[in-house]
Amino acid sequence: MRVWQSVAAAAVAVSCLAVPAQAQTTEWRFNNSYAPTRVESGHIRTFVQTINEKAGGRLRIQLLEGGAMGLRDADALRFMRQGTPELSFIWSPFLGRDAPDLASIYVYGLIGSEAEHRRALPAVQAALRDGLGRNEIEVIGFMGLGILNGTIFCRSEVKTLDDLRRLKLRVGTRDQTLTFNSLGIAAQFIAQNELYAAMQTGVVDCALYPTRIAHTISLPEVAKHVVDTTFPFPPVPYAMMANKQRWAALPADMKAVVAGAIADLEKASFDFSSDATDEAAARERLRGAGVTFHGDLPVADRQALRAAALKTWETIMTEAGPQGVAYRQNILRALGQ
Repeated sequence: MRVWQSVAAAAVAVSCLAVPAQAQTTEWRFNNSYAPTRVESGHIRTFVQTINEKAGGRLRIQLLEGGAMGLRDADALRFMRQGTPELSFIWSPFLGRDAPDLASIYVYGLIGSEAEHRRALPAVQAALRDGLGRNEIEVIGFMGLGILNGTIFCRSEVKTLDDLRRLKLRVGTRDQTLTFNSLGIAAQFIAQNELYAAMQTGVVDCALYPTRIAHTISLPEVAKHVVDTTFPFPPVPYAMMANKQRWAALPADMKAVVAGAIADLEKASFDFSSDATDEAAARERLRGAGVTFHGDLPVADRQALRAAALKTWETIMTEAGPQGVAYRQNILRALGQ
């Protein structure tokens, strides 16, 4: 009897081993602080959908858009180190407080064309991988930022820097603040999710903002006058970030799924071929909404703005320390300067 019981028990044990264990699902969150209508948000939705479809139920990404997690871009290094969320992306100019060397690897006024940007891009990406890696964040890839015109939206007519000197200007980064301040213009940083209210209530009179995405925050409702600076916003690519520990623990085949989705994302987002057409279409839509374009800043104003921007870049990268100086030198070398 005991022999039969032992044989039966062994058979049950063998049968249990023969049944494959049910694969566990790893659940991650992706923080996207941008409005769902932004082009970047569309790229991210496709990225997340691709992973969820190809992971076979073993990795599931929950996408939280439009600032649903209540996280500020300026705090990205801090919340990514904590692992809440596991995934996010960042435009490095927002990191001025915690990583000044990364916040200013490009500055407004440095890049004037797509060709220049593509020459500098490998050095910029290397700097982002290095700098974020030093902060214990895994850079799993990049998302391209299009060549967006740097236009100034105002509540009243503005055509020159002299006009701006009588007003208060919203900017989005420290280098922009320093550049415009050095030209005698009262510029201040205001987060993009606070910009509409600031313009509506008169906290600021003008805002440096891309024409093509102004509608995503309803800016044309409160600023009907636009002047073009002719300088694109620094097209620093967005760094796609993962918490380092969670990424290290992810199985190799799931990392491959993510890498495939990253490859698709980079191919789509670094295609700048439609930028000029998209800019023209955006301006036509804005004109239809009652916005008036007052042409470009005068040549002398543009020259003064570029000179001030380049001086700002040298100053703040020197302040950032040896690493900032090295990043700047590598980018200048890539640009052939």
